[in-house]
Amino acid sequence: MSITHVPDEELLVFDHEIAAPIEDVFGAYMDPELLVRWYGPAGWHVRPTDVVLEPVVGGMQRLSMINEVDPSVSCILQSRFLTIEPFKEIEYAEQLPDHLGNPGSVLVYQRHRFFPETVITADGVGSGTRIVVEIGPMPPSVHEEVRTTWRSTFARLDDVLATRGEA
Repeated sequence: MSITHVPDEELLVFDHEIAAPIEDVFGAYMDPELLVRWYGPAGWHVRPTDVVLEPVVGGMQRLSMINEVDPSVSCILQSRFLTIEPFKEIEYAEQLPDHLGNPGSVLVYQRHRFFPETVITADGVGSGTRIVVEIGPMPPSVHEEVRTTWRSTFARLDDVLATRGEA
């Protein structure tokens, strides 16, 4: 299965614009050292020593997410890559964590597509990337919470790539 088979009412779609070239944005998904710096919403971080990233179709992405307020609270995000088209698209199937924080039996599909875009930058208007995210199946009642979580995550990506661009 893939994201293309998710019913419309169970599919969350949103986008995010970032003032960084596609190569840098896509690279932040595929580089484990960058991924740990931005992945996850505010209040959570990725444990760097636990990252598994096999950026090939069929390869695994496994991240241990640790709560910053209570480090005893954690969960494992485990996915398999279904599609990797460099600088264009990443699709994967994620095993949602169960009640103990371990990879469970429920699968959610995610596709992140990358497009060159004119965006607002610190200097005015410039070139950047628009990320279109599709996630599902999931009940519409959780769409806004998931969108908010990803907005927080993408704010971290913005900061990481802006800092990289200044170096």
